[in-house]
Amino acid sequence: MAVGVIKNGKAKVIETIGLKDEQGKAITGLPIMPGLVGSTNEVALTENLKLLSYDNNGLDPEGIALDSKGNFWICDEYGPFIAQFDKTGKLIKKYAPGNGLPNILKYRIPNRGFEGITIAPNGKIYAALQSVLDIEGKTAKTAKFTRILELDPESGRTKMYAYPIDQDNYKSPKDAKIGDIFAISNNKFLLIEQGKGKDNNMRNIIYLVDIKEATDISNIRVEGKELEFVADKDQLYKTIKFPTKKIVFDLRANGWKAEKAEGIVMCPDKKTIMVINDNDFGITINVKDSERKDVKIADYTLYADGSLKYKEKLAEPTISIVPNSEEERNTYLWVIKLPEIMKK
Repeated sequence: MAVGVIKNGKAKVIETIGLKDEQGKAITGLPIMPGLVGSTNEVALTENLKLLSYDNNGLDPEGIALDSKGNFWICDEYGPFIAQFDKTGKLIKKYAPGNGLPNILKYRIPNRGFEGITIAPNGKIYAALQSVLDIEGKTAKTAKFTRILELDPESGRTKMYAYPIDQDNYKSPKDAKIGDIFAISNNKFLLIEQGKGKDNNMRNIIYLVDIKEATDISNIRVEGKELEFVADKDQLYKTIKFPTKKIVFDLRANGWKAEKAEGIVMCPDKKTIMVINDNDFGITINVKDSERKDVKIADYTLYADGSLKYKEKLAEPTISIVPNSEEERNTYLWVIKLPEIMKK
């Protein structure tokens, strides 16, 4: 975790706090061993494609919020998990699907668990899944919504709400991604929805979302199945009430160029918001193969003996880590004045 200040138009990190488990051991970003809750069957490799170890406490943190006692709440893409840490970065409690969180959340698309977390004024925790659930591998293309989780840290009770994605703007529901969520009241949130649209252009839109009249979908089924299986939008709208949503600010229409807007906060004046991108460390993987053109790293399979194959044929590509494009390697912090947001 990083602590920073903004001065003279620049953001500067002044302190970092490492995350540790209950015994004080550093938590890494290494993947979880296959077969355990939160595993996506990933294998971590060095830059020379050598195998790294697993970390069963590993986290891929995507969102952070500070509670009234000074504790940090972090959400993660692996589990998806929610973890509470004290001021020193030591783990207090960890919530997982089937252990404090609804078991259905285990069906998140790999590496698209919780993307944003926030704490409402009443102390309740809210976390948003990055994308729709893919239940038993069958709903990534049928789901009309992604889920917002409500967690009461005092009682441990949870609720879930169906945030309606802009389905008509994407080729597939799974293309919609949540960037972050921030509570501006006990029932209203700023939420970033983004993803490549059916026109192949990126979308990065900030919405004002209200869950006041929304249905808790935790125990609602249609013909014995989760709501993600319901392909008929009209039937879904007759079954539950969705949170309401309205556009607050279209980032890309106002000059935003980075792919991922993944941090949002409202300032104490209630008129100013800040948005920051995720630059993925500012690097990308470059692949050159003398026998093939237009190849990507995902086109190859690495075998235990260290060999690489392309469509079952031995290959010897040159793989290197290089700086990303300028637009994607830079970090942008936008300060946006929205004087009318609380009046609408």
